[in-house]
Amino acid sequence: MLFDNWNPFFDVAKTLEEFDRMFGAVGRPIGLRSVPRGTFPPINLYNQDDRAVLVAELPGLEAKDIDLTVLGDSVTLKCERKEQAAENERFYRKERAAGTFTRTVTLPDTVDPDSVKATYRNGLLSVEMEKVQEARAKKIKIKS
Repeated sequence: MLFDNWNPFFDVAKTLEEFDRMFGAVGRPIGLRSVPRGTFPPINLYNQDDRAVLVAELPGLEAKDIDLTVLGDSVTLKCERKEQAAENERFYRKERAAGTFTRTVTLPDTVDPDSVKATYRNGLLSVEMEKVQEARAKKIKIKS
């Protein structure tokens, strides 16, 4: 029989990757892999009052190695993650990518570049950007 030598516990990750390859998105929970595999850095972008907040995971980097640019309604992150091992070392498994990475994200509203505040702590970059006055929600008082 075809499945006589199959051991489901041999490498669960490899098995899941094969299922992904064979079945695509069928049966997958929504949002499980909403960005392509290998997208770096992974980010969260959310609205908080009159500002947009972006949080990016950048482990193993220093703040001086991160280039952050905000222009209108987009944010661009550039960084370089250096290879940890020497060239002549043999890898048994290599999942951490190295090299130069650039990621540009379009924001839902235009932000004021002069208001941007960025902090980097414990591998997390947090960027707070105030929306321009025209993009902010405004309460309208109704007269009766």
